[in-house]
Amino acid sequence: MSANVPLVENEPRGPRTRGYRKKERTRRQLIAAGMRVLAEKGQGLTVSDVVAEAEVSNGTFYNYFVDRDELLEALAEHSALSLAAAAAKERIEDPARRFAAATARVLLRACEDDTWARVMLRLASRPGSGIDLSRYLREDLAEGFARGRFEAEPDDATLDQVTGLIVMTIRRIVEGNATPDAPQQAVQRGLRALGVDEAESAELAAEASMSQRATGPGASAGQGLTP
Repeated sequence: MSANVPLVENEPRGPRTRGYRKKERTRRQLIAAGMRVLAEKGQGLTVSDVVAEAEVSNGTFYNYFVDRDELLEALAEHSALSLAAAAAKERIEDPARRFAAATARVLLRACEDDTWARVMLRLASRPGSGIDLSRYLREDLAEGFARGRFEAEPDDATLDQVTGLIVMTIRRIVEGNATPDAPQQAVQRGLRALGVDEAESAELAAEASMSQRATGPGASAGQGLTP
């Protein structure tokens, strides 16, 4: 998936006009404000909160979103696409190494961007929000199992175990209860849960954490929230 995710529907294919660029900036401004408000207030978020944070009028908000629920779906999509775009940039052949890199990216992003981490937790707990980490893991886990890299079958129980580990680690990070090496430990535990042996899981977790810290998880995960 391309990292150049359109911010406005029906994006023109030719040169962008001044009006289009203004519309794009305004929608980005609303998305950024929505992320900040959602991180702070959770499901108590209101349209009034968002327009006040974005410093725009109610009318401007409704030019872009039908209601609060449509904004929440846009926030979910933005967060999900940022992860998918980052994964698309890295062409890692080995499913175990790919899982380690993707998990380290998410957890290190949570460490450096509290707002993003809180939004992910809020949206992950909202039924039908569009944030379902298992959607982005199922294919990789199935490939790893088929190629003999993972022993655990890619069924719902395995997906629940792995996604639960990721979400709980993000929660500990947000609450300030995570140790500095929590992301690396979580990656290793995830690999162990999938059946990778202890020595290799430790090696892959350390490699992924070092690589993602070097490249910067925020940049690779497509922050793009600043208007």
